[in-house]
Amino acid sequence: MNNTFYNLTNDVLFKATFSNPKNNKILICLINALLKLEDDKKVIEVEVINPFNDKKFLDDKLSIVDIKAKDGRGILYNIEMQIQVPKNWEKRALYYASELYTSQLKESSSYNKLKKTISISILSETCFKDNKDVHNIYTFHNTKSLKPLDNLIELHFIELSKFDKDKKRALSSPFEKWLYALKHGDNHQKESDMLPQELMTEKGINEAFCAMRYANADQQTRYLIEARQKFIRDQITMQEDALEDALEEGRQKGKQEGKQEGRQEGIKKGEKQKAKKIATQLIFNSKMTDLEISQMTSLDIKTIQKIRQS
Repeated sequence: MNNTFYNLTNDVLFKATFSNPKNNKILICLINALLKLEDDKKVIEVEVINPFNDKKFLDDKLSIVDIKAKDGRGILYNIEMQIQVPKNWEKRALYYASELYTSQLKESSSYNKLKKTISISILSETCFKDNKDVHNIYTFHNTKSLKPLDNLIELHFIELSKFDKDKKRALSSPFEKWLYALKHGDNHQKESDMLPQELMTEKGINEAFCAMRYANADQQTRYLIEARQKFIRDQITMQEDALEDALEEGRQKGKQEGKQEGRQEGIKKGEKQKAKKIATQLIFNSKMTDLEISQMTSLDIKTIQKIRQS
């Protein structure tokens, strides 16, 4: 087991830190800071619906590492830390927020009892390259009056890549202080590592650093992080090998037929065959949804459903 110190930007360590029922107070502080809630709008109590589960990670190393929580008013939260941002991340965020929103109907068939769902995507990479805003918020609203449809779904995208701790007044708000804590936790691996003066009195941050250090010291948590990283690397390698095999198969077929059309057809056929093989492995060896497998393999949903049913 290596000596790497895992920051709060590591999705597994993030969940191990903030979804622990013992750490509810720091999760509350995080939500209030990231959503910039003040006064009577602040979250004062929260329940984690899907706490960190060691066994689940051993069984499914590609599981979605999010935190699902519910506050005292019944508002639902889906919070996810993401190191790499795949294409169409905003669609994935909406999909999982919608899934959490509609899951309430399992408990009640009455639509008027559905509570608001808030998705918070904390992203290490840049998702929205067309603006410099660290925090982008999307809601449902009237396109003319801009009047919002309240109590539905709210999507928050927070891009750590755009946060600069050295800019003037960078740590003047709870929001910015928590961004520092999330992005630069590796600067505080020991209790003796002094916090910036601006963070000393910010509620929950010191406790979050303590919880981060504790999670780093836990051998089981580190094992899960490293096993997951290895599994993902293996999946990427498998995809790259499959693509290379498909390209080679296409090249050989093109040579045999002596036509460019045959070569292109062979490449496409080989790519699809390999994609189906990857999809089959993911269906039987992981708990990924059809949408996630589609995004990973570029196969359409109907094809994946046929493989699942075969």
